[in-house]
Amino acid sequence: MQQELVDAAMGLCKGVHYGPGKLSVLGETLEGLNGEALVFVDQNGFGPCGAEAYMEGLGEDLKKKFTIVQFAGKALPLECVEELYEGVKEKANVKLVVAIGGGTVMDLAKCIAVALSTKAASVDDVVEKKATGNTIDLLFVPTTAGTGSEATTFAVVYKNKVKRSVDEPALLPGSVILDENLIKSLPKPVLYTTVLDALAHSTESTWARGGTDESREYGQMAIRCILTHTLSGYQLGSHLAGKAINISRTTLSHAMSYFMSAHHGVPHGTACFLTLPYVAEFNYKATEATLSPGYTMEMLEMAFKKLFSAYGVDTVKGMQGVLFGFMEKFGISPDLASYGVTDVETLAANSITPGRSDNNPRQASVEDCAMILREVLVKSAPNGF
Repeated sequence: MQQELVDAAMGLCKGVHYGPGKLSVLGETLEGLNGEALVFVDQNGFGPCGAEAYMEGLGEDLKKKFTIVQFAGKALPLECVEELYEGVKEKANVKLVVAIGGGTVMDLAKCIAVALSTKAASVDDVVEKKATGNTIDLLFVPTTAGTGSEATTFAVVYKNKVKRSVDEPALLPGSVILDENLIKSLPKPVLYTTVLDALAHSTESTWARGGTDESREYGQMAIRCILTHTLSGYQLGSHLAGKAINISRTTLSHAMSYFMSAHHGVPHGTACFLTLPYVAEFNYKATEATLSPGYTMEMLEMAFKKLFSAYGVDTVKGMQGVLFGFMEKFGISPDLASYGVTDVETLAANSITPGRSDNNPRQASVEDCAMILREVLVKSAPNGF
């Protein structure tokens, strides 16, 4: 990635330690810590990414300061979080929570930080907002390039297979380490689906009803970084996309993804991206009568002007071409049926999710969602791409 683009991207970041070898900041932080740290890690990626060897190489005095908590899973069922919380809830001197992994591990760390801060009886109290607030410092080290959880104030937990969000202003990490070395060993399928998630974040944030000039600036820069198709570009783009959705939140593509992931096992980033080219066209063709309350045609035109500029295209068809190009490059099927998803009606009925579908610039009904999903079902890219 060109240094000029790196400098421009880093100019939008705060509290970020960026570059190969920056994992050393974790050791420096532990040295100055007056208390105990909990280090949540992805059981499957902790060793391959190199973080485990780094932690093992720390001095014995530093090792006494932290406890490693391992988690393995692509989603975060509440019952798993409860089990891990039971193992650490009696710790009284936790001053730092570290997360080394992808979005699931970071969301886990956020939930337990709130539970520990409030001495909650259970994490369910956090999910149900009976326990709120966080007083523990957070240092997050993403080892994927897509979720952007290190740049947001919220976490996602599944209670009875239903997505629930924990959202606390104090859950925005004060320090983030973006070390390119940690994602070099990432399996390609994992890297690719997380990059698709980041691109969906940056795109949706640009047209979101909740978007601002600031979030759109983050989103545009994220797209430009990701389009470099470099590990550093994916990593910085993911972080900036996280900053974008922390303000704007996501929209219809994400709303349609949750049931797909929870009930059909479609990786989250892929589930979001499958509908994104069609949602882009759906939104672009909105009329004054179909816009969401408070959204105007002028706002829609501005959003797509920014998207076209970031993607380097002049039309929505050109933008769709770039999006389908990512799936082709990554070897990801654009065909919904190839993931075992054929019941469009049930999926559509579960796609109207508060805070996501109603954040879309164009109003979307269950039938609208079904129409979009029918386009994705048993289809490759539209003719002309």
